Amino acid sequence: MAIARNKVPAQHWMVRLIPVHTLSEALNLAHRYREGKAFRLYVHNRLRIVVPAVLLMVAIAVASAAAFMVYTTGISGWLVLPAILLMPVVLIGNLFVQTYVFFSWLENRAVSRTLGRGTKDPHGVLAVWLSRNLGVDIGPAPAIPWVLVALFFVAPLAMMVTFAVGFALVLLGLAILLPIVYAKLDR
Repeated sequence: MAIARNKVPAQHWMVRLIPVHTLSEALNLAHRYREGKAFRLYVHNRLRIVVPAVLLMVAIAVASAAAFMVYTTGISGWLVLPAILLMPVVLIGNLFVQTYVFFSWLENRAVSRTLGRGTKDPHGVLAVWLSRNLGVDIGPAPAIPWVLVALFFVAPLAMMVTFAVGFALVLLGLAILLPIVYAKLDR
């Protein structure tokens, strides 16, 4: 008796590498922004701090894509064409990851504000420290797509460290300070 083989396990490893869930959540987030009044109003009322945050994310994405290009072409001359072709992927991927995490976090803040329940009791060591020492209510962290973060954010910064340590550390510091400064200005 022959057993029919299911082809799903052969494709299983590929499905795990494709961030379908994150892309679906990003589309849902965009839909909630477009259709939800509270989230859209929250962002529009804070455009003076959202726009600089997005500009910083664009600058980090451009620097990461350039770092990918410099690092890859420095390995071998044969990698110049693939690096040129993949540079937009790194740029768009980096910008996607940053904006997805940032706007997911903003949505959490908007929901907390709309429901009238701030995060009075911060959770986590960093949130407690920020609350006590800086008076910053960082709020709940959004779901972070770690595979995409590693691929499009951490890897290009690690590549940048090989030839521009100081610049990479400045970009990393700015990325870390972004939500802290935003939360401090968002009163």
